[in-house]
Amino acid sequence: MSTYKEDFLAYFSLRKSHIPGILFCCGVAVLAFLLTRGTLFDGGFQILPAELFTANPVFAFLSKVGPIVFALLVCLFINISYFKAGGSYAGKFILRLAIILMGARVTVDVLMTASLSGLVIILVVLAVTIFAAMKLGSRLKKPWDACALTGSGTGICGVSASLSVASVINAEQKYVHAVVGIISILGLAGVFLIPLLAFAFDMTAAQAEVFIGGTLHEIGNVIPAAELYTALGGEDAATLALAYKMIRVAMLVVVAAVFSHLWMKRNSGRTEAEKPKLQGFLILFAALAALMSVFIFFEPEAGRAVQGVLVNVSVTLLTVAMAGVGLSMNLKETFAVGKTLLPFASAVWAVQVVLMLILTKLFV
Repeated sequence: MSTYKEDFLAYFSLRKSHIPGILFCCGVAVLAFLLTRGTLFDGGFQILPAELFTANPVFAFLSKVGPIVFALLVCLFINISYFKAGGSYAGKFILRLAIILMGARVTVDVLMTASLSGLVIILVVLAVTIFAAMKLGSRLKKPWDACALTGSGTGICGVSASLSVASVINAEQKYVHAVVGIISILGLAGVFLIPLLAFAFDMTAAQAEVFIGGTLHEIGNVIPAAELYTALGGEDAATLALAYKMIRVAMLVVVAAVFSHLWMKRNSGRTEAEKPKLQGFLILFAALAALMSVFIFFEPEAGRAVQGVLVNVSVTLLTVAMAGVGLSMNLKETFAVGKTLLPFASAVWAVQVVLMLILTKLFV
């Protein structure tokens, strides 16, 4: 089993063969931000006018897709061996850096804005979603690691959660790639479906905040979904919807630790099995969240400024990493495996959405 020092040194295993793929991922990320946000990176200078993304239907749709999913989908269809090595590096190490910096979002002041009833509902539905994924997957004879990736991705924060859990359970790459693709597609569909359901069931703003924040896969899905809910005639629900989403993100370390323990128990009788440990980048994720919370408490203005920078960098790096994940995928294998997992993943998400809908209407 590798030590934390060895894991850290692996980040510096950059070789000349990695450079072309990494540069290509950066180029795709720039294109993704330009076409979905009008900037060259998250929070950057506005190059294309902001009005374009509301007035033009094509750009309006691309803004809902977001740079992260855009970069993944573009690179999914690019099969150039020259870029594979760099794509693999970006999809592993740059992704981990992005996840660490995501910890800057999960500060105590943000989490405290959530209501007690909303907090309880979010945690209950998260636990039930992951449990349902494991039980339903077992009934349908789906691979254990595919069930774990689907449950964590649906329950917590989409692709980032699936890839984080994959690293602690030694998941097979064909299942990792398939679940990443499925989660991205369902998350994109959710941007349109979830606010429509919130509006159709006549939710109040407080209910819509919990419902949107508790059902969408990606952080990047929450804001456009909340904006769509507002555009349909609802009140502004974006800020607290994001806070409820952050509660789910905060559970990433806990869920990864649980799956690490379960994986170890499953493989305890196999001498060739390597016992997993909680990955260093997940520990740093939690540490950064704690440090950022303390910083904001004592120096609110400076803390907010630093938080904004770290959040922007995390989204930019995550977009580069998703381009790398797409480059390293085997498209034929991903579609073949994904085709069998899509009904299962959709059913797990349906459990989450229905349960969240019922509990939100009853108790919020």
